[in-house]
Amino acid sequence: MDIFLQLFEPVNLFVMAIGVLLGIIIGALPGLTPTMGVAMAIPFTFSLPAEYGLLLLGGIYSGAVYGGSIPAILFNIPGAPASVATTFEGYPMAQKGEAKKALELSTISSTIGGILGMLLLLYFAPVFSDFSLRFGATENFWIAIFGITIIAVISDGSSIKNMIGGAVGILISMIGIHSMTGMPRFTFGMSSFVGGLNVVSVLIGLFAFPQALRLIENLRNHQQGSQIYRYSSSKKTSLLSSFADVFKNLKALSLGSIVGLIVGVAPGAGGNVASIMAYNELKRFSKNKEAFGKGNKEGIIASESANNAEVGGALIPLLTLGIPGSPTSAIFLGGLMIHGIWPGRDLFVQHAEVANLFLYGMLVIQILLLLIGLIAIRYLSKLVNVPNYFMAPVIISFSIIGAYTTQNNTFDIYSMVIIGIFMYLFQKFDFSPAPVALGFILGPIAEEGLLQGIALGESDGSIFHYFTTGIYNWILISLTILTISYSLWQSFKKKDRIKEKRDISFSLHSLLTWQGISWLIFSVLTLVAIYNVRSLAFEMKLFPLITLSLLLLFNMIQIVKLILNSHIKRITDHERTPLNTIYFLTFISVISLLTDILGFYTQVLILMISVPFYVYLQRKRIANLYQIMFISTSFTLIMYLVFSGLIKVPLPSGLALNLLNFFLR
Repeated sequence: MDIFLQLFEPVNLFVMAIGVLLGIIIGALPGLTPTMGVAMAIPFTFSLPAEYGLLLLGGIYSGAVYGGSIPAILFNIPGAPASVATTFEGYPMAQKGEAKKALELSTISSTIGGILGMLLLLYFAPVFSDFSLRFGATENFWIAIFGITIIAVISDGSSIKNMIGGAVGILISMIGIHSMTGMPRFTFGMSSFVGGLNVVSVLIGLFAFPQALRLIENLRNHQQGSQIYRYSSSKKTSLLSSFADVFKNLKALSLGSIVGLIVGVAPGAGGNVASIMAYNELKRFSKNKEAFGKGNKEGIIASESANNAEVGGALIPLLTLGIPGSPTSAIFLGGLMIHGIWPGRDLFVQHAEVANLFLYGMLVIQILLLLIGLIAIRYLSKLVNVPNYFMAPVIISFSIIGAYTTQNNTFDIYSMVIIGIFMYLFQKFDFSPAPVALGFILGPIAEEGLLQGIALGESDGSIFHYFTTGIYNWILISLTILTISYSLWQSFKKKDRIKEKRDISFSLHSLLTWQGISWLIFSVLTLVAIYNVRSLAFEMKLFPLITLSLLLLFNMIQIVKLILNSHIKRITDHERTPLNTIYFLTFISVISLLTDILGFYTQVLILMISVPFYVYLQRKRIANLYQIMFISTSFTLIMYLVFSGLIKVPLPSGLALNLLNFFLR
């Protein structure tokens, strides 16, 4: 009782509320992940008492995980890696004018998932800590493989294309220092590649930058030049109906929470894996699979309850054993240690008062998350009213700063833009960014688990026996086989429906089309990669060879489908992008790459002016020059005040300003 009285003191409530609010803002900005939010806040906790510091970090952690769903729903851009699955149903709901409803479902589901996670943390931590200790190399390998097999069914469209995307994601995750040998791999002689591709810049490149380019492309349409603008008339909804929707879908809520807790306890997986797994399992066992991908409320409920339940799950091995369950909880460990608090038995004996205050405080934080989130929705849902000609450059500006601030490295901007351009082009041919993202995240976990398992299996006497024994291994192997079987069954069902509609003809002439030539070139490049990888050391080539071999197999299947004339996509005149739009998209992409030369704020100003001015030149007359200049300069000034004045982020100042400073000295 004393703990609750202490928690509801004004100072403690204020600290928790500030943490939640900061977390929501961090999560809502693409590129600023929960891990970054907690890491940036740790220095500010040095001078605070331990209980205040931990409550602030806990509020930021929970708020940021939830905050990532806001841009995921409104703009199809996951604000954090854990929000990837939320885009699958949240954005279609926003397109149907149900943005406010989707945000309410996300807030309520996140709160309930978070509360369940914290209750388990409070009362079942010892049980789950024993479970986390049993998770070794082979279990990590199989959970990653299970996650990778989800790629086949995670997105609408061709399962083969999803698997190709996943394989490409795994391959680009291998760039940089090899975790087992410490040797560089696939760096092509470039020092910038030695550190690998940053996960934040890759995710922004996969989701945010292509979305901005698509919004600009849609400006050529005559419906007021804005796709989001057409969806702005949000349908009426009530908070009570949203609560009712969540509790009507108890299957989605309970499944998401349970998956989030289990994945959170398993060290190394994280909320991104939890939300995608929860979404996949819900879709697998649903009787109405066709409704997914079109704005299904259950999908939001499952994914959001999973990634917030994962917070409590990840804290269980951290607080009881000192083993972080996610990257964010690893940063959290540093927050504990700077206050002289060590996880484990001593935490609950020597620092019992601080530990109990923090644990119960995390419960209160979930309630504050609900209150602050629901209040914020009233204003956040109005963001869909912003026209595309302003929203697109805003997205690009935040994409650039999000990619840069992770490591203060302009190479991350270059990789983000280049990945974004490729993803924009591939999406025109029915490739989805989600499988690529999942492959990039899970690839390193799978490779490390495989190599560690092989080493331990050799010392144990049998590698095969080591990988296939144990209850957790069997459960994960069974789930993997079940997912693959389900994917094959779905593919055969789809083929049967296609056969009913048309005859499939055999035609080698299909290989002479631009699609056939593209697939043949891709297959040849894959063969060349396989040949070159063979020269690497065993530890460095094993997983790449497996991935490349599977990629070649998927390419061959796609070529066979093309020969059988079963899947040929033809670009109609309506779908073809006009030359002037292509030139303008090229201009925007080039400007996005010139951060070092132009400086960030000059770059933002050019982007903010050029996109609406392009619309103005198209004679759509939906913007005037005074409005363009005022909004562009105001936004740039706000960015400067926030990032250089308040946060003091060392952003590139540009070649011209550097030269000016040099001559003024």
